[in-house]
Amino acid sequence: MRCLLASLALNAAMCVLLVGMSANSHLGATIGSQQTTAFQGRQIRTTPSHVAGRRHALPRDVMAKSSCEQQEISVNRRNILGGGLMSGLSALAGPSFAKIAVKGFQEHKDTSDKYQFLYPFGWEEIYVKGTDILYKDIIEPLETASVTVIQTEKTNIKEYGDLADVSTSLAEKVLTAPGQDVKIVKAAEKDVEGHTYFVFEFTAKNQRYTRHTLVSAVIDNGKYYIFVTGANQKRWGTMSDKLTKVVDSFKLI
Repeated sequence: MRCLLASLALNAAMCVLLVGMSANSHLGATIGSQQTTAFQGRQIRTTPSHVAGRRHALPRDVMAKSSCEQQEISVNRRNILGGGLMSGLSALAGPSFAKIAVKGFQEHKDTSDKYQFLYPFGWEEIYVKGTDILYKDIIEPLETASVTVIQTEKTNIKEYGDLADVSTSLAEKVLTAPGQDVKIVKAAEKDVEGHTYFVFEFTAKNQRYTRHTLVSAVIDNGKYYIFVTGANQKRWGTMSDKLTKVVDSFKLI
């Protein structure tokens, strides 16, 4: 359990570091059935006094390594492979290969970890240590889609707590850097082919920008999957429909 929590925090730190560094470099230039829960719009401030005494919806020590070992490797795999090798990528034995699936989107399917999702056409794959996969817009630094896969002894996400507990814990302690103002916008539970997904939306505000994030989390066969996509709040009006389709497309296969 301790390893799971630490791994989640470290993986999230990698993603936060990536989009945060990218945002700084671009800031001057770009300055199933679902039931919505009753805690929409609740304001949450990520301070130690706020989280003290809260029943943990995730394994303990989520914050243990949230600020440690943040070694980010933002290497574009497409550049590494080069044009000559890309043509033969589909023939390689590997977990994923992107292909056009829906107009305006591409599909990522991982037959090893058994999940798939859509992401906007033109986004590039970026390697970030700790994530299973991450795609990023080449212009807008906060527009990303990523999957983290962690080993777990749980068989259902409800074993970590109810929808409110899990979504709040992930948003506060795992998916944002310390010191940000986090607000849960809405959350829902859905059952698809025997799997329970917790899907939620939140915003995280820091001194430079506000990121609007969509999350889908599920557990299956000893693996805890956390899918995350989002964009700068300033572009949410433009990206909300597209990213909603992205988060809804995430599913186990």
